[in-house]
Order: sequence, then C-alpha cells, then structure tokens
Amino acid sequence: KIDKPGIDADEAEQQIEYQLLEQGIMTENMAAGTSDEPEYGPPVQLFRVSGMTGEGLDDLVEGLILQSEIMDLRADEKARGEGIVMDARIEKGLGVVADCIVRWGSMSRGDVVVSGLNTGKIKVLKDVNDKTLKTGMPSQPVRVLGFESLPKAGDPLICVASEDIAEKLIRRRENLMLTAGESTSSRQNSENEAEFQVTGTASKTAIMTGMAERKYDIEDTDSEQIRIPVIIKADADGTLAAVQESLMEVGEISKLDLLVDPVGTGIGAILNTDIA
Repeated sequence: KIDKPGIDADEAEQQIEYQLLEQGIMTENMAAGTSDEPEYGPPVQLFRVSGMTGEGLDDLVEGLILQSEIMDLRADEKARGEGIVMDARIEKGLGVVADCIVRWGSMSRGDVVVSGLNTGKIKVLKDVNDKTLKTGMPSQPVRVLGFESLPKAGDPLICVASEDIAEKLIRRRENLMLTAGESTSSRQNSENEAEFQVTGTASKTAIMTGMAERKYDIEDTDSEQIRIPVIIKADADGTLAAVQESLMEVGEISKLDLLVDPVGTGIGAILNTDIA
C-alpha cells in the first residue's frame, strides 16, 4: 500500500523485496536477469496499490487473473460452500453481519453455516455493492446475515447439511478445546505452552491481553508503573484486535513506564454496565 503520508514508494518496495527475500521469497523484479529461481522457487508478483485513489488495483486484478490461469486454479461450484471470515460486526437492525470470501463450492440463502463455535442459517446474502445475491461463487466476497453469534475474523466458514450437524460439529469442537485447555493447564510452566481459542468475553479478554503482554514483555505492575485501565469497544472483531494491539504498543514506545490494561473488550457501543 502506498497511502502512508510521506512514503517513498520506491524505497518501500525495495525494503519489502529484501524482507521477502529473507523468507526465501523472490519477486519478479528481483528475479529478472538472475538464475536463482531453483533456490527461492517461482517468483511472486508485487504491486503498488492505493486504497484511497485506486491506483494499481486494475494491475493487481489483472495479475491475479493471469496467475490463476497459469496455475490452472479451479473450484467445484457444486460442492458445499467453504470460505473464510474476513470481518464480523453487529449492526443495528440487522444483527450479526459477517464479511466473507467463498474459497470452494457455493453458498446460498438458507444454507446452514458454521464458523468456529458460531452457527446460523443464511438469511441474506449480498455482494460488495450491497446487492442481494442468490448464490455466492468461488473467490467471491459476500456479506452474510444470519449468524446467531459473532464469528471471529480469520476463522474458516463451512456450509453443512443441517442444523443438527452444525450443533454436533460445535459440540465436538468444544470438547476438543476443553481437552486442549486441560492439557495447557497442566503445562503452564512449559515454554511451548499451547494457545487455543475460547468463547466468552472474560476468557477472550484474558487471552488477548496475555498474548499482548507476552509480545511486548509487559510484567506485573510495580510501584513505578503507570497503569492505564481502558475499555475497548469496536464495531467489528478485526478492528477490535487491531485497536487493542495498537494501544498495547503505545505502552511499549512511551518514554514513561506505562501499563495499558484492557479491563474490558467487546463489540458494539460502550454501555453503562461496561464502566459500572
């Protein structure tokens, strides 16, 4: 992306190319005129794009289409739909709204969907222009209305045959997570302690805070630390995670000894019960 004010696009692109090279990934620009492809694998495309002006988006789409043709990528449109949740939020009058991308098969209105421990029946299916769809096809971004609870951004999404199968699948996942939780509890002192997902505001807050504390080396509060308790609410799950990480980073880069303490997180507006 080239929208950041004051950015030197050429310098940024070169820096990104070297960072990719450190991970064994070579871009087409770097591969031109070299014979290092066997070592790094096939070169990848790199495009400059602007979300504000639209610059480079046509080139990006053209490049993706060309790459898919070269790789002969195909999906079974008749299979049960599979995808990924890009973001999810609660909208007044609509309930849970999930923005997803269909990766395999197709999904239609009335399909029962499962994502993580969340399920529902698709009531409305829309495209990126907010027009109602009958069916979402492979590689198509869709907006799904009908989840009973808020799915997590980044979680896989699948269509199942019935609500009974959805409930059985969720119960199986809950049991697996419970087993993983017991196993993790017995290995709390291990350096490779397993991390797992759970539902519930309190549990999710504890895990997100713990991950941030480990990432930024935040230790227990002492007398010299300035503790800043905050309540973080956002309109979407993906936004919530990004805002929380940004706030934790403030404590790390500050000249003061700050401890940003998220005492509560969630989706939606801040209520009296949040600050009571």
